[in-house]
Amino acid sequence: MNACKSQHYAAGRLIWLAMGACSVLLSGPVGAEEEKFDVLQIGTRAYTNVTVTTKAKNYIFILHATGMTNLKIAELSLELQQQLGYAVAGGSKGATNAAAVWAKKELARINLPQFKDFGKQLEQKWGGQPAARLTALGLIGPKLNWTALGIVIGLYLLLYLFYCYCCMLICQKAGHPPGILVWLPVMQLFPLLRAAGMSGWWFLACFVPVLNLVPLILWPLKIAKARGKSGWIGVLLLLPVTNLFAFLYLAFSNAAAVEEDEGPEPTVMCLQTA
Repeated sequence: MNACKSQHYAAGRLIWLAMGACSVLLSGPVGAEEEKFDVLQIGTRAYTNVTVTTKAKNYIFILHATGMTNLKIAELSLELQQQLGYAVAGGSKGATNAAAVWAKKELARINLPQFKDFGKQLEQKWGGQPAARLTALGLIGPKLNWTALGIVIGLYLLLYLFYCYCCMLICQKAGHPPGILVWLPVMQLFPLLRAAGMSGWWFLACFVPVLNLVPLILWPLKIAKARGKSGWIGVLLLLPVTNLFAFLYLAFSNAAAVEEDEGPEPTVMCLQTA
């Protein structure tokens, strides 16, 4: 029970951490390290136990007793702006690491072992501009995107070639060599229909709503018969889950054995008398 509570607490802290980090990445900080206030009066609103974690150009990000919020600089009094460093020209150079310092302190409050070294990683990687930080973390970057895209395209191509190969085996074992059409998208319907003993005109019916249900139901039954298999294989081709296994069975199983004749027909011998 305590472990569950600890994990929920850690998850909540990480969400706050992520939101604070994103706010820093979107706009560069300009102030010094975090500052704390027992009470912070902003207009008619009063916040207690306030920690200023991020000081951006147009707003500040604070944590308070009841949650967190962004405050526009225009809402702050001149005295508070000066206290936060906005009236000082130039700003502090160490402010660029304000997010890393805050993240390190927040992570220090999380006692779960899996988050032990996360603060050091953030401090090491958050040294440059926002885009450079994300690239260092492996979240963005053209190399990563092109690699993932290449993997997806490669897997899709392999699956498509395997599907065409299975179609070729089915057509060949049904006694109708498919030719090159079996490797072309959409056009492979012609050799598949011919292998099932169906007219090529059914190709047009495949693209007509409602009418396309006829070849969709008729082809599995006929191709199973053409392959010399039971009609149940055609039924399994119609079902959502079993159709894959039935399709592979038609492609890789041997052709049905041709029944051999039991023997030569008996001949009638007649004795002729002289």
